[in-house]
Amino acid sequence: MSTLASHCVCRRRISSTPSVPDVDRLLMQRTDSLQCVPLTGLLRRRAQLARAWFESLVKSLVKSTPTSSSQQLQWTDAAPARVDVAIVGGGFSGLVALVHLCRAIPSGTFAIIECHPLHFPGTAYGSCDSEHLLNVPAVRMGPIPEDPASFHRWLETQTPGKFRADAFVPRALFGAYLTEFVADEVARSGAHVSFVRAAVIDMHDAQSHVNLTLDCACDAADAPARPQPMAARCVVIAPGLPASPAPWADHVHGVPAGALVPDPWKAGALLGIPPDAGIMLLGSGLTAVDIAEGLRRLGHRGVIRMVSRNGRLPLPHADHGEPPMLATREQFAGSPAKVLSVLRRAARQRIAAGLGWQGAIDAIRPHIPAIWKSWSTAERRHFIRRARALWEIHRHRVPVQVLADITAQCAAGTLIIERGELVAVHPATSGTVAASVRTAEGATHVHTVARVINCTGPSMNLRDTRHPLLASVQRNGLACTDDLGLGLRSDDECRLVGTNGVANPRIVIAGALRRGDMWEATAVPDLRVNAARAAATLVALLADQHSKANI
Repeated sequence: MSTLASHCVCRRRISSTPSVPDVDRLLMQRTDSLQCVPLTGLLRRRAQLARAWFESLVKSLVKSTPTSSSQQLQWTDAAPARVDVAIVGGGFSGLVALVHLCRAIPSGTFAIIECHPLHFPGTAYGSCDSEHLLNVPAVRMGPIPEDPASFHRWLETQTPGKFRADAFVPRALFGAYLTEFVADEVARSGAHVSFVRAAVIDMHDAQSHVNLTLDCACDAADAPARPQPMAARCVVIAPGLPASPAPWADHVHGVPAGALVPDPWKAGALLGIPPDAGIMLLGSGLTAVDIAEGLRRLGHRGVIRMVSRNGRLPLPHADHGEPPMLATREQFAGSPAKVLSVLRRAARQRIAAGLGWQGAIDAIRPHIPAIWKSWSTAERRHFIRRARALWEIHRHRVPVQVLADITAQCAAGTLIIERGELVAVHPATSGTVAASVRTAEGATHVHTVARVINCTGPSMNLRDTRHPLLASVQRNGLACTDDLGLGLRSDDECRLVGTNGVANPRIVIAGALRRGDMWEATAVPDLRVNAARAAATLVALLADQHSKANI
């Protein structure tokens, strides 16, 4: 293999457009692809210096962010016996729902229940290192729908002039902001809020209220369960989506447990890896990109291999300052094939005008829930099977500088993207395993690595979930999944729909669990709207109950 070819190990995986039906191709244009080109020593050194400067800047900014005790959420193992609203999940959706409830019912009693509370709330903002960047511009990250620019205003008070409104800033900074925002809102409202360190392992509807069973020992390794009851007039279910089952579940043969990492976001998951060892990441999406970047920041020098069925990386966000594209719901009517055809045409028109195709994707975003609802189950299934992978890399994009760094690693031969799937893992020499990958062409490649890390993202099937609460509500008839098992079924007011087909007025869901009803339910612009709607549903119910009690 020539030097150029060896440096361009990812060229075919990233740049090629497979010969597949139109519905599969979506927007995959050659102009969208990132070429792997060899870096000269001078260019590589410049890239390293620029990256080091950026990381030192980010670290100083994160360290300078206020973290006084008054701005932290105070977690406790003591759960109240009764509350007005129990919120299951201490991430973005649960906390934003809490803010709306505190504003509307300042005399209320509320509990946030989270088994693994982090320094900053949620996996996205609490499990990351200080250089992980948001995938949404700062000016659109505000938690309140009516004020999306609030986070950027906060940044200006903390770090004046450091970040443009359309910048992709470190997630840890957003985590610090969200913590401060929630703590201030709770204190200002006067509501009584308990932040309970526990897991909800069972739930039953008692007609006038909801009975929950908490495990207050869930965060202690190998500790016996410590059940505790809680009664709530209403419940918000917002734990996020459970992780996908480990892809190696049926393919492991006598491998030491430490060589397999099922949850890359767990504290310490990436520590203790020999710096020059090979690593295999299962997946090539946002999680894999985050983990690859995190490993490099930890000083890892060895080859990182991403293995996924499609072999594609997320695509980059558009350049700053491009005019948005406006579109109506009527422009995107019809079957998945028709909608994607309209989307391709719009993207090509923008490219011809010298603009980024990304504007076409952003234009359809407000209409996605309505489009998804208009499709039959068969059409949704067809979309997921034939177009989901390409939709994901176009819709859920990464900052240009992140993808540029990944591409530079690819060009240097320190990161390889392989299209295939894991078929076996065997013990190898001391401290390593032999991971067998069946490629898309049918060949089997065996790679010796120190770790195999699951980066496949959230589960696509909640019917067989092992998540205690999600399994409980389905078992007890309180909930059922949508026809494809993507999420829990809910009505337009976020009320949980039971196996009897009736929406429960006391239980709402917020966040990614609404994926089956909306499809797009994971980014902050979607989550904040859902959290506000879920809270409003319960506020209306509690106000109605209060007025009836006073008659």
